[in-house]
Amino acid sequence: MQATTLKKSVELSGAGLHSGQVVRLVLNPERDGHGIRFVRTDLPGSSMIQSCDVDRNCPPFRTALKNGTAEVHTVEHVFSALAALGVTDCLIEADGPEIPGMDGSALHFVEAIQSVGLEAMQNRVVEPVVVREKIVIQDGPASLEALPNAGGLRITYTLDYPGHSLAQGNYDFVLSEQAYRSEIAPARTFAIRPEAEKMRAAGFGKGANTQNTVIVDGEKAVDTQLRFPNEPVRHKILDLIGDLYVLGRPLHAHLIARFSGHRTNRMLALALMDAKL
Repeated sequence: MQATTLKKSVELSGAGLHSGQVVRLVLNPERDGHGIRFVRTDLPGSSMIQSCDVDRNCPPFRTALKNGTAEVHTVEHVFSALAALGVTDCLIEADGPEIPGMDGSALHFVEAIQSVGLEAMQNRVVEPVVVREKIVIQDGPASLEALPNAGGLRITYTLDYPGHSLAQGNYDFVLSEQAYRSEIAPARTFAIRPEAEKMRAAGFGKGANTQNTVIVDGEKAVDTQLRFPNEPVRHKILDLIGDLYVLGRPLHAHLIARFSGHRTNRMLALALMDAKL
């Protein structure tokens, strides 16, 4: 496929969901064939971080990239938007360690990218990552299978938090730009109420609130109106798309996910990298 970048730069800012630190983010065109890269503008030397620089030991509840002492955390929502819109090349400036959480979904990133438009790069093509044989990741009760699917990316996700009916269900999704924007991008991150309380006690979620994070308490969401009846399972799909875009290329596969999260998603991404598909 033709490599694609932004027509011009676009800026966003907001607090990180975990750190609470306000960060300025600028998405820039990248026309030199370097794929998707981050630069930490607040660090000496403006260290570059590639999309494939996955931190294999990153803290929980996120996906992080690391190159030496330069790190960028919670990249999954902006990566999800880039993947869905077909952006293969982008230079992302961040003046802090964590990507802004915005409203807890990928919608603000989608809207920002679409506001400046996209540009096909005539001198560069990108080969998709094509799964040709079944790959299975098992991580405790979570599992993630990648099956051949020549038509692009399809995700079948099963979510089941016992005792919390709002965080249960199945959803089958075939990735396209239009379907992603309407069905997946608005879905906000979520946490089960007891887990949310433990996260706060452990020092996570400093930028989270009941408007950018759906707190699931049994059959209801705490102090917010759901955007979809099954918003949590849709957000799991959003995360999965973003977590796997550390590959920097479109993925052609049918993913069957059962309770998978960032750790399981990362294990599959690394397996695909190691397979050199």
